[in-house]
Amino acid sequence: MKPSPRPVLLVVAAGWAVLAAAVPSDAQTVGRLDGTVKTVAGQPIKAATIRAVNPSAVPREFTVASNQKGEWAMLGVRGGLWEVTASAPGFESSTVTVRATASLNNPKVQFVLVGAPIKGTMDGVDTKKLQAALSAAETLMAQEQWDEAAAEYRNILAMAPALDTVNLALGRALRLKKDYAGAAAAYGEVLKKDPRSQKALLGLGRTQYEQGDRATAIASLEKVVAIDGATDEAAEARDLLEQVRK
Repeated sequence: MKPSPRPVLLVVAAGWAVLAAAVPSDAQTVGRLDGTVKTVAGQPIKAATIRAVNPSAVPREFTVASNQKGEWAMLGVRGGLWEVTASAPGFESSTVTVRATASLNNPKVQFVLVGAPIKGTMDGVDTKKLQAALSAAETLMAQEQWDEAAAEYRNILAMAPALDTVNLALGRALRLKKDYAGAAAAYGEVLKKDPRSQKALLGLGRTQYEQGDRATAIASLEKVVAIDGATDEAAEARDLLEQVRK
C-alpha cells in the first residue's frame, strides 16, 4: 500500500478574503498587515492592488485587493522589513517600507494615492514628486515618527495648497505626538471649507477628548452623528461618546 502523500500548505493572499483567515493560538509566528487606500480627498479606492515583498521571508510576497471601503489586510506575514506598494488605475502608485512583527496589531498602513480625480486642481504641481512625499509621510507614520511625518505633511501642503484635506493626516500626526493645539488647528483648516466634514469633526473630537476637554469633545462628536448617523465616522463617534461619558 502506497503511503499517503504529505499535505501541502497553501498560503493564499487574494482579495479581502485573507481578513477572515484564522491564526491558531499556538502558531503566532506570523503577523498581519492591514490598512486603507484612499484618494487625497479621503475617498476610499475600491479594488486597488496592494503588494508586499520581503525577499528574506517565506512566503516572500503577498498580493491583496482593497474592498469597497478601501480597506485591505494580509495575514501570514513574517517579521521583518516589507516593501508595500498600493496601485490603482488612474493613480500614481505608492510604496512604503514597513517593519512587521509576529503580531496581529501592527501599525496600519494608510495609503493616499494621487490621481485623475484631482488633476483639475493640480496645474503646475509635479504629481510624481507629490506622490513620493505622500509615500514618505506614510512610511514615517507607520514607523510612529510623528514629528517627521507632520513636517512632511506640511511640505505637501506647501507644494500643493489645494490639497487642504491633507490637514486630516497632519492633524492625526500632531494628535499622536500630543500637540493638541496643532492638531485642532489642522482639523480646523478642513472645517473652514467644509463645516460638515465628519472626518475633521471626528478627529477634532478625539483630540479634545485626549486633551481632557470632555464637554467640547462631546459637542464635536454629537455633530458627527447628527450630520449622517449611517457613516463609519458616525459609528466611531458613537463609540467614543460612550467612553467620554463614562
